[in-house]
Amino acid sequence: MSNTPDNNRLDADQPTLLNIEIIVDEDVSYVVNEQRLRDACTTATATRDFHQGEIGIRVTTDAAIHQINREHLGHDYPTDVISFPYAASPPHIEGELVVSVDTAAERANELGWSLDNELLLYVVHGTLHITGMDDHEPQDRIAMRRAERKVMLQLGVGDIDQYAADSSNSDCANSDDEGNEQTSTAPPNRNHSRPADQHLSEDLR
Repeated sequence: MSNTPDNNRLDADQPTLLNIEIIVDEDVSYVVNEQRLRDACTTATATRDFHQGEIGIRVTTDAAIHQINREHLGHDYPTDVISFPYAASPPHIEGELVVSVDTAAERANELGWSLDNELLLYVVHGTLHITGMDDHEPQDRIAMRRAERKVMLQLGVGDIDQYAADSSNSDCANSDDEGNEQTSTAPPNRNHSRPADQHLSEDLR
């Protein structure tokens, strides 16, 4: 577990007072690059003008995220990411997100890119939900994909257009523009579709 403030930021003039706590469950065998996840979270929040507050990131297994889905969403299956926004009033933000390393490994293997990048995308997606972005409606979905792309490129993931969600959607892939519990460019079978009435976010893919 890490509980240290992250000083990575997009705007050198903007002080970052964002505390990010990362918890990796004991039964996760994958060696998680916590700094990369922290960078993903701070970059995603900064691009939405949030620089203060607290966000918790839990890296867990399919079994654990399955249980969270049953308890909070009433869904009897695992998903890749669930986010819980608690407060979002720039520059202050508070929330938590949970990502499944098992799903990330499976999807990364299917797509042929790295598990690190897949997990990074889940953190970016979940963090953007915490900042207030949604993907219920087509235009919101496009905005979400643009924001994901922008953040991933800033993180140095240059092949995001090939592997992110909705990769067949050129409006998302080619743009430089960019709950109270929550809520790319890749093969169509990885598209995310969320039930309309949920305030908890579930999976990206």
